[in-house]
Amino acid sequence: MDRKENLEDIFISLKKYLSEDGLVQMSDVDQSVIYKLNLSHKNIINNNRSPDVLKDIQAVLDVVWEDLNTGHWSTVSEKHRKIYALGSLFKVIRIIQELLNDSIHLNEHLKEAIKAADMGLLMGTGYHQQLSNAARMLSNLVLNEEFSGKSDLLPSFSHDNKNSDWCFPGINGKIVECLECPSLEYFFKHYFSLRVPVKLKECISHWPAFEKWNDVNYLIKTVGPRMVPVELGSSYVQNDWSMKLTTFHEFFSTYISQKNDSVGYLAQHQLFDQVPELKRDILIPEYCCLSDSEDDACDVDINAWFGPAETVSPLHFDPKHNLLSQVIGRKRIILYSPEESDKLYPHETKMLHNTARVDPYNPNYEEYPEFKKSTALECHLYPGEMLYIPPKWWHHVRSLDISFSVSFWWE
Repeated sequence: MDRKENLEDIFISLKKYLSEDGLVQMSDVDQSVIYKLNLSHKNIINNNRSPDVLKDIQAVLDVVWEDLNTGHWSTVSEKHRKIYALGSLFKVIRIIQELLNDSIHLNEHLKEAIKAADMGLLMGTGYHQQLSNAARMLSNLVLNEEFSGKSDLLPSFSHDNKNSDWCFPGINGKIVECLECPSLEYFFKHYFSLRVPVKLKECISHWPAFEKWNDVNYLIKTVGPRMVPVELGSSYVQNDWSMKLTTFHEFFSTYISQKNDSVGYLAQHQLFDQVPELKRDILIPEYCCLSDSEDDACDVDINAWFGPAETVSPLHFDPKHNLLSQVIGRKRIILYSPEESDKLYPHETKMLHNTARVDPYNPNYEEYPEFKKSTALECHLYPGEMLYIPPKWWHHVRSLDISFSVSFWWE
């Protein structure tokens, strides 16, 4: 089957989504936006070849983009996010429709369609399955062409996982206790219910991710053309910090496969919702079914953390239980109990209230004298190990190698 036939099959599978639910009228949304969205829907159905069709869709996305980027993200209207997701789906379908009529610069336009699908997934709400399917099918089409006849394009990750005589500046804490695959009952009684950190071994070694993700080519072929948010700079509390959207392949080429003066970190991203193929390589640990209340459902947030050596998450706490699971490379984690909070000098702003001003690697005791009285724990996390971090426990995380971690957060 040639690429055009593949493209036709993709178009047919996506076009059916256009009639799944009609466009609703939204009284609190600019009616010119709704009008253009309805008009675009009609023009796609009728295969209107005018270039204005894609321009109308982009106009909708541009208007809604301004709304999405005004004020704090938590205040963004769900209706605007839904319109953005639907507009993104329309854009994907329209690009494919135009390619069926004129396939010049095919790969370039396919990548534009993948970007549109991912932007809908990242910034919108609703239409998740449709956008995810679109991105997956289009990615396969691009990758089949770019990797055709090629194999072992990139070497696998190499690691030195031997126990090193580590010597770190700043704070050194008492080593966190380590257990080998404890029972649910034992873990609940001695750690979960008491809010005590513990390192767990031999709990996730059966994951396919340990073999697959160490193959760089697998990651590139699975995620390469997809858009991901990348943090730039030393950490989110520093002035040099920023974020950008880029393809996974570009992120990998720029920040992972070669040394770079600047740091790029794919941090706290729900990559497994965006790319379900990767989610099949991991399993939610059974400990995540534990809860303080019998009524609580097992709703787990799964995030990816992928970056070069020396990426840092500054000292902070999270409100949920956390199992930080290491797949590639090593990390060092410094922890403080919630009882130490006053000695860690949290930021006073609402945005950073869960982040400390002190840096355990370079403590300024003149500015933060009480920090000297704090008591730290420490964990060195290797591939195949998990660290249980209880709610509101402060933790500073530094990668010692190229590192890929998965965090499981639950209440």
